[in-house]
Amino acid sequence: MVVTATTHADPHLEARPSRVRRLISVDVVAVVVFLAAGVWFTAALWRDPSATITANREDQAFFEWLLAHAAHAVTHGQSLLFASELNTPAGVNLMANTSILGLALPLAPVTLLGGPAVTFTLILTLALVGTPIAWYFVFSRQLVGNRWAALAAAAFCGYAPGVMAQAQAHPNLVAQFLVPVIFWCVVRLHLAPVRRGLILGLLVAYQFFINEEVLFLLAQALAITVLVTLAGTPRLILASWRRSLGGLAVTAAVAVVLLAYPMYVQFAGPQSYHGIPAIVSRSFSLDVLSYVSFPPVTAFGENPDGAKLAINATETNSFFGWPLLVVLGLLALWQIRTLAIRVALAIAVWFTVLSFGAYPKLDGHRIGPPGPWHELIKLPLFDSVVPARMGLAVIPALGVIIAVSLDRLMRRKERQWMWPLRVAAAAAVLFALVPLAPRPLAVSSSTPMPRFLADGAWRAYAPPGTSLMYADPSWVGDVVAMRWAATSGLDFALARGYFLGPDPRSADRIAMFSTPHTTTSARMRTAAKTGQVPRIGSLEVAGAANDFDYWKVGAIFLPDGTPNAAALAETIRLLVGRPGERVDDVLVWRIAS
Repeated sequence: MVVTATTHADPHLEARPSRVRRLISVDVVAVVVFLAAGVWFTAALWRDPSATITANREDQAFFEWLLAHAAHAVTHGQSLLFASELNTPAGVNLMANTSILGLALPLAPVTLLGGPAVTFTLILTLALVGTPIAWYFVFSRQLVGNRWAALAAAAFCGYAPGVMAQAQAHPNLVAQFLVPVIFWCVVRLHLAPVRRGLILGLLVAYQFFINEEVLFLLAQALAITVLVTLAGTPRLILASWRRSLGGLAVTAAVAVVLLAYPMYVQFAGPQSYHGIPAIVSRSFSLDVLSYVSFPPVTAFGENPDGAKLAINATETNSFFGWPLLVVLGLLALWQIRTLAIRVALAIAVWFTVLSFGAYPKLDGHRIGPPGPWHELIKLPLFDSVVPARMGLAVIPALGVIIAVSLDRLMRRKERQWMWPLRVAAAAAVLFALVPLAPRPLAVSSSTPMPRFLADGAWRAYAPPGTSLMYADPSWVGDVVAMRWAATSGLDFALARGYFLGPDPRSADRIAMFSTPHTTTSARMRTAAKTGQVPRIGSLEVAGAANDFDYWKVGAIFLPDGTPNAAALAETIRLLVGRPGERVDDVLVWRIAS
């Protein structure tokens, strides 16, 4: 029977795979490529999860602490939205601190088994794999017919310079796999308002627990989409606006039920705040020149000129290079009658302008009048967003232009005489993307945990209800101590920490980073930073006693190898009134009686 079947088979069908098989093969290639890329980019962390991302050890420690807290809260029946193990006794409002519960909670078993560093590496890898895959399937199923065009555009959306910059310890901003799904669900909401409204409400709520900033950018992009569609092809909106509004009502109802209490905690709960620090909201913006410049770091080397235009290594959210912008600009003008192109252009322009911040700069110098951000920052939600991150929304807008353009350029049946020109244009797009190719994440060795903490010797010095204080209360010290606490499973509470909380000096409860400094911590920080013992008198000693009592400090510990350890030890001796006790690899000052 096998021979018969072969004999009577159509030779054309045997010689050429079906269209379905070809399409499926592209899907497989896309998944394999993005899986391999995600693992390759994070390979250094997989080799040593305890390593720190060189460009941003602070936020890595913060997110690992959040992951440890989620696992600790589940196993100890504690709140997922508020933490008392940090910044004692005030605690930390986790809903106001990008708690990433949407990722931390389902992966709590991984944290309990392998530790927060392993979970952090896994989340970052999944984000770098899942985000381009999601863009690929939405592009290939809903936007274009050519799946290779969808693959190229999805790779750009998943690994553009801004995304890879955020991959340096901001997994919540890299994990955008729900963004294309939510966007398309809204566009197609009218087809099944109730069912899709329910699904959309769940997706919105889940994205809320991954990152609210991305959700806010997405909401703006959707509003722009509606406005551009109304202006150009209003029939697409008017024909189904009642059904769409009904679906949005269902979505809102689901989201409100799920998010009402978390949002109350975020905006009105303990340790909530009203707006991020002014230095971030007004100064963390993108330079106009950065958009046409090449990234500071790529697979081909480093670009010192690009680095000068960046706020820091993590917020290089533009840097598309002038060749790509020129090519895409020409292709967009060529296809300006296409609705998707018009929407993408409007979104790109809106977010580019906002990313310049309140005072646009060109090559570091302020130019022109204040930008729209100068007024928008006075509005709720806008006052809690980093303007530089508006540039992240430009990436998918350019991705749409790439997908639509490559799809049209590679249509063989359209104007055969223009085929060489179309091939050249498609090649120009791909070649313009090459200089943006990212390199794997760079990591450094971490500060090892003292045996005093690892072996549990601290328990004899910090009884239940008290906290530990790392002798270095600087920003670096807070970060190092938080990573040690996360690695230990939050067995001990910390008097200080790195997080966002209300600034006690601000009447409007504007946020500040880390625990507010007192005279005591300021004296200790001076010693940690300068290596000089500050002047300490009776007033400072009395103030230290009050501060330690407020922080419920059980003990202060100073590990061997801490920078400027001698100055710190002498400073603490003067504040406490006695020298430290040697325990394993630390000096300890018992505070709680």
